[in-house]
Amino acid sequence: MTAIHDPSHPPAIDGGATARFSPDFVWGVAASAAQTESRRGRGPSNWDAFCDARGAVLDGSTNALCTGFEEHYPADLALLAGAGVQAFRFSIAWPRIQPSAADSVSAAGLDYYDRLVDSMLAKGITPWPTLFHWDVPTWAGDFRDRDICQRLADYAAIVAERLGDRISQWIVLNEPNSVALRGYAAQIHAPALNSADAAYAAIHHQNLAQGLAFQALRATLPGTHRIGTTVNLQPVRAEGGHAENQAAAQRVDMLWNRAFVDPLYGKGYPQPVAELVAPFVVDGDMPVIAAQPDFLGMNYYSRIYIKQAANHMFGLAQGQPPHDAPATDYFHVEPDGLTEMLVRLHHDYGAPELYVTETGFAMPDPPPRDGVVDDAGRIAHLASYLKAAQAAHAQGVRLKGLFYWSATDNWEWGQGFAKRFGLIHVDRTSLARTPKRSLGYFARCIEHNAALDAPTG
Repeated sequence: MTAIHDPSHPPAIDGGATARFSPDFVWGVAASAAQTESRRGRGPSNWDAFCDARGAVLDGSTNALCTGFEEHYPADLALLAGAGVQAFRFSIAWPRIQPSAADSVSAAGLDYYDRLVDSMLAKGITPWPTLFHWDVPTWAGDFRDRDICQRLADYAAIVAERLGDRISQWIVLNEPNSVALRGYAAQIHAPALNSADAAYAAIHHQNLAQGLAFQALRATLPGTHRIGTTVNLQPVRAEGGHAENQAAAQRVDMLWNRAFVDPLYGKGYPQPVAELVAPFVVDGDMPVIAAQPDFLGMNYYSRIYIKQAANHMFGLAQGQPPHDAPATDYFHVEPDGLTEMLVRLHHDYGAPELYVTETGFAMPDPPPRDGVVDDAGRIAHLASYLKAAQAAHAQGVRLKGLFYWSATDNWEWGQGFAKRFGLIHVDRTSLARTPKRSLGYFARCIEHNAALDAPTG
């Protein structure tokens, strides 16, 4: 095990409490197996194929090692526990559980997650597993194929049967909208397709797989357990506010946001999505999809800006945000969009329990110095998003927790290792873990159960 900073003393930081959350508010961090675990001990996945393709990943890296989480998780958990982190949203790697076929259940894979869950619980960290965070075993096909829906549900039952005695909070999918539109239409994620019809199939089949997984989990787990799911939800704006871009923005809102949340709550598909996915819908699908989750997870980073573009797929293209919007290495910083989306979910879906299951900031961090990374910019952005979350809470939104993305610097999909989001620095050569000052800031927020002011000076 590589040496790490003393986890009992996260970097100290000062700040005044300006807004407190409810006493049962959950403070967590998030990660995914496909971005942290190596390929060792699991079957091949769709993302293995994607990142092995020449030029698919920005920095030329692969997911062969990632952060070596399956060996180094004790170091990560020690740092997180030392900071008072209450919950860890991680994911189960489907290719590690069923590496080569539906009947190829891996005892070693299940044993690994047994150890991981037990280690979290031993440190007072509540495990929040995500069952599907984008990594499909090669044998299972992809979401153009309706058969994958039942395959995913069967996998969910296997995991719940093994871990359900210790885990009471479950997340089914992560960002099905990102999977469908970035992976099946835009070619920038696995399986790197460029087909509108494939995207429509992936929209419906992920929704159906999710509904079947809800059924499998509810049949397997005690009734006291809570099951939800997570969607990357973003307010959509017409570029420049121009009237000619308004229709394009409304179309993206239907495809990106409402196509995944409306049917989950029994509202069916909105138009024009209902017409587009109709070839893939079979009688009886929609009641299964209307799972009525116990909670809804929302991933949020920034708004989407859209412009009309006749020569592009769907007749639209990515627009530019306002010139005065500050930016990180990856997204623009728009805390008020977080408040906006939480309030919208509260009003549109019957005041559900909500969790911010991801939000975070890719920053050009300096190297570690004296056992810590000084990331003041990340702290300032995080403070603004925490205050935005509290603003929604103050308006009556049933916001029950927030998970920072991510626990460590990870392999960030098509961006490779070029984007650093973590509260913990990972050395690319030694895999040594070093805390960042943002972890100390987060620890202070947890201690006060409040959105603290970012320190000055």
